[in-house]
Amino acid sequence: MNLQENIQRIREMMGIKKSNKFNHYEHLVEIFSDKHYELDEEENSENNDERNDVIEKIRNNDFDNDPQSFFDSINSSKKHKEMLSDYSVEDFSEMKLFKLNGYDIGYALKLKDGDYSEIVSVFNNSNVKNIGDELIESAIKNGGCYLDHYDGFLSDFYSRHGFEEYERYEFDPQYDTDGQFEKKYGKKDIIFRKHVDC
Repeated sequence: MNLQENIQRIREMMGIKKSNKFNHYEHLVEIFSDKHYELDEEENSENNDERNDVIEKIRNNDFDNDPQSFFDSINSSKKHKEMLSDYSVEDFSEMKLFKLNGYDIGYALKLKDGDYSEIVSVFNNSNVKNIGDELIESAIKNGGCYLDHYDGFLSDFYSRHGFEEYERYEFDPQYDTDGQFEKKYGKKDIIFRKHVDC
């Protein structure tokens, strides 16, 4: 199954109508899917080399922790900005940062109950796709126990990685004052999860 067929299958499962506009769920499929999609042989070889480099760096904890570098990297794309909390450089300076050296890929661990255990700002603004499994496993290995997200594609992804729901808030339109979030994504609950090993 190629990428477009997989996106269409997920759209159908979620009841999302086809649109020519960029869809957040397409981006999530690309970031978090563990499937490998068919490309022409030369492109596939180049992509595999780069993907292998990224996976090796993630597994070796080859991360930068500079707040300004992290801020610039996470803001290098506006594709899914509405899905991430808006943190400043100063905010990031109070977190443990994991920005992959050489790539606009990373995550942060925020203080929760005295430990750096809340996974926030997971992002992939690079051209390397299908590295979500490795990225979230790295976050767990480095102390990540808690996270929250909008309901949808990520619900199955995080469940598969051992994060169990412990609280949920229904969509609240008071936080969507111009109605743009609902128009773009629908009414999405916010789900809070804790890893089974924490």
